[in-house]
Amino acid sequence: MELLQNTHIRRLTKGDFEILKMFHVKHFGNYKISDRSFGAYLTQSQYQTYGMFHVKHLIGYVIFLTGVHDADIVYIGTAPDFRRHGVASTLIQNFLDTTKISQIFLEVSIENTNAISLYKSLGFEIASIRKKYFHNIDSYLMFKKKCFT
Repeated sequence: MELLQNTHIRRLTKGDFEILKMFHVKHFGNYKISDRSFGAYLTQSQYQTYGMFHVKHLIGYVIFLTGVHDADIVYIGTAPDFRRHGVASTLIQNFLDTTKISQIFLEVSIENTNAISLYKSLGFEIASIRKKYFHNIDSYLMFKKKCFT
């Protein structure tokens, strides 16, 4: 966890458009997202986009589509040098700790065993399988109910 010293999380805004887009293109360029979509994720009220920064550099982000009582993880990404150091789990947990949603959903390729392990470690459960959802590959629909204490 030493890599996560000097980090902070903040909600991204339209002023972060270039930072988010360049981060995504650099690390996930094979998975295209349009400028229009990035703009929506940063400006429309139904989306909440958070970034984790190490010093001043974006090292991970997560985009949630939020409803009144639930949310979906639309995208999540971590810079390769920071993977397996808690960036994604910290971003998700921060959202859960600061919102009043009661459950959260996501889809993940059944071949992405690292992500599935991460989500299970955070308490997500498999609800169903979606056939041929990601590039003709099956995916899991996963969910987590939030416990209020």
